[in-house]
Amino acid sequence: MTATHQFDIVHPSEAGGETPGVRAPSAPLRVAVIGFGKMGQHHARAIAHLSPRARVVAVVDPAPTAADAVRQICDGATLFATPEEMLDAETVDVVHICTPPHMHEATAAAVLAAGCHAYVEKPFVSSVAAAERLLALADEHGVKLCAGHQLLYEAPAREATALLPALGRIVHVESFFSFRTVRRSPTGRAPLRADLQLLDILPHPVYLLLHVLELAAPDGAMELTAMEGDDAGTLHALVRRGRLTGNLVVTLSGRPVESYLRITGTNGYIHADFVRGTVQRSIGPGTSGIDKVLNPYRQARQLLFGTTSALTRRVLKRQRSYPGLSEIFDAFYGSIQSGEPAPMSGEQILETVRIWERVAAMLETGTAEAATVSAPVSQVAGAPRALITGGTGFLGKEVVRALQSSGSPVRVLARRVPAAWERMPGVDYVSADLAEPLPEDAVRDIDVVIHCAAETAGSWEEHQRNSIDTTERLLHAAAAAGVKQVIHVSSLAVLSSASSRTALHEESALESSGKQRGPYVWGKLESERRAVELGRELGLDVKIVRPGPLVNYADFEAPGRLGKRIGNIFVAVGSPRSPLGVADVAFAGRTIAWMVNHFDDAPAVLHLLSPQLPTRRELVGRLKASNPDLSTVWLPTVCVVPLSWMAIGAQKLLRPGKPAMNVAKAFASQRYNTARIARVEEQMASSAEGRKRAEEN
Repeated sequence: MTATHQFDIVHPSEAGGETPGVRAPSAPLRVAVIGFGKMGQHHARAIAHLSPRARVVAVVDPAPTAADAVRQICDGATLFATPEEMLDAETVDVVHICTPPHMHEATAAAVLAAGCHAYVEKPFVSSVAAAERLLALADEHGVKLCAGHQLLYEAPAREATALLPALGRIVHVESFFSFRTVRRSPTGRAPLRADLQLLDILPHPVYLLLHVLELAAPDGAMELTAMEGDDAGTLHALVRRGRLTGNLVVTLSGRPVESYLRITGTNGYIHADFVRGTVQRSIGPGTSGIDKVLNPYRQARQLLFGTTSALTRRVLKRQRSYPGLSEIFDAFYGSIQSGEPAPMSGEQILETVRIWERVAAMLETGTAEAATVSAPVSQVAGAPRALITGGTGFLGKEVVRALQSSGSPVRVLARRVPAAWERMPGVDYVSADLAEPLPEDAVRDIDVVIHCAAETAGSWEEHQRNSIDTTERLLHAAAAAGVKQVIHVSSLAVLSSASSRTALHEESALESSGKQRGPYVWGKLESERRAVELGRELGLDVKIVRPGPLVNYADFEAPGRLGKRIGNIFVAVGSPRSPLGVADVAFAGRTIAWMVNHFDDAPAVLHLLSPQLPTRRELVGRLKASNPDLSTVWLPTVCVVPLSWMAIGAQKLLRPGKPAMNVAKAFASQRYNTARIARVEEQMASSAEGRKRAEEN
């Protein structure tokens, strides 16, 4: 992208509704949006800001929920089920393609062939060859093509580009993006696996880096010189243009969440922060003693006032679409109406796709290698063959790890096979949705089924489908395959709240219906009941495991009942000396693995807790050990009760007809009888000692 005029775009709301540089035509551009999920809705909101230049006249989405979204966001637009129907029935000038990435090429090709300009969301397409085909098709039909590179039009990128000449000769560019993967889709469907989420977000840091390299070294050729990925979802790449090299880092595990572009030259640096919408700069040599003393204060002032200003602007504008979307749409529409070149050249699109394709190939190669690895762990002859549902989850992974350590062959049933770096070598991963009929061979040659999978959030219908119905389907499949032993993972939440004043044990009463405590408890309760009933009907030996809140002592995060983190302050609720019913997830995994290998000796029902429950003070100590800058404020129980009454009153006032959450009960410490888990721990220790002696002999 050339440096001319690219970042001279002003949001229409900042210019009294007029767009500088281009006169709005008498007739607005007619726009269609294909794919009206989250991103398509953001597009529609951003387009609405550009009125009267453009308006959405058509939406394409076959989902039943699309009609309501269209009425709310772009009322008056016509809804179609397919792009073909829309192109046949409507006259449109521009089409925004917000479908899943694998549909981009075919959809864009149809749009371009129909003579419409196309805006294609990122990732643009999956290969350079596909990008070249679309660019050639756009040239053939005399229409324009634009990629979803909206971060180039956000305020930090515009300001950084304007300041670039002041930095002198550029010597270093770094584009960094850290983010947390989506664990649950708002639609209730399984989200993309981690490596595909990385690929989905990858174009943003790539095109930012390439843009600055092109401006700083316009005569050089772009080259990806090195690339590495690790087993935790972190990508490192070196990109060279001429004599200038830039660093690209994208990570799923680095914290905090960041997105920035850092440019260093012979006369200072620029740090463009896309999370906060700010730019910190230090222009000048900065080599004198006074510069070294004052620069940190200058940077602190820029960060404080810049963040406050950016947040205030966003609130005052009531911005609901992504920053930069309206601006890049404005530039694209302006190029269509004026006949000027599109906001980005074909070369820029191709270079971004080229790096994306190389990264995708690296991840695919890793996946292929992982799939062909033979079991590197030693399997014990005669060890029970285990099938685990939810084996990619928090508890499931620890169960898999512990079973492998004990020598048991393991098969994991998951909605989606995990990313290559998340797989455990030697594990047989099978892709299957328990809400649908299972593949015939899913439960074949299995001795023990461990059912960890369940719905964790959502509506009553989702818990019916993904907890209760899946339990029934799995147990029927297990019985049909000749499996006799099942471990069903339930929850301590199914125990009756009426028994909360006594120490709960494995024979304590269950809730009568669970409906009054919400979909999650109801789903867990009915799943456990159905597992027990079906066990009797189908001749299965079903063991019930009820975990308490699971924590990871190796990477500790506070459980909900301990308190709440607010910024860098942790508000701990309750008495520091009161015990909290939690279990370390690694211990929980080893316990379930022991039950698999000693099924006949395992209890019929087990509360999976730490045999010696930690106090709240001990847990806060663990939290502070890994967060040394964290401050703690204790909120005693005597203060929680009146606050809870106030919260219940406020909830009833603000949400009439909906159940109010009892805050005091949510943070209360329940007493548990841990005698049974303590005996199991002793048996586990004895078994481990016996195995060790056998190996030594």
